[in-house]
Amino acid sequence: MSTLGRGVLIIWLFVVLIIQSSYTASLTSILTVQQLDTSIKGIDDLKNSDAPVGFQVGSFAQDYMVNELNISRSRLRALGSPKEYAKALELGPKKGGVMAIVDERPYVELFLSTYCKIAVAGSDFTSRGWGFVSTFKLSYLT
Repeated sequence: MSTLGRGVLIIWLFVVLIIQSSYTASLTSILTVQQLDTSIKGIDDLKNSDAPVGFQVGSFAQDYMVNELNISRSRLRALGSPKEYAKALELGPKKGGVMAIVDERPYVELFLSTYCKIAVAGSDFTSRGWGFVSTFKLSYLT
């Protein structure tokens, strides 16, 4: 095989490697994004649902949800620690947990820095920096 032929072969192998890597990355991304879904799209989903909603013990979130968002007090669940947050979200509303947790944005971000399977659903719903979190529906983790 000539030197020119070897050069063409090496270039061709690199091109094939790049195309194959790109295809694998795209396929992985597509499959992962399809699994990252939550049933909560915004605050209206929380208001219109009958599922329990969590909040931090001692926070004014309870009064805010009852008075401003008109969420029934019977649906609210007081949670005292990040571990309780994670457990309640993992259980979900059908197994004694919660559909989502409403809390102040800094606390939510601190919580999310520790628990990677959980994400913010929707967007902040007031200018005061509120947010809520919900678990991803990851079929390969459950």
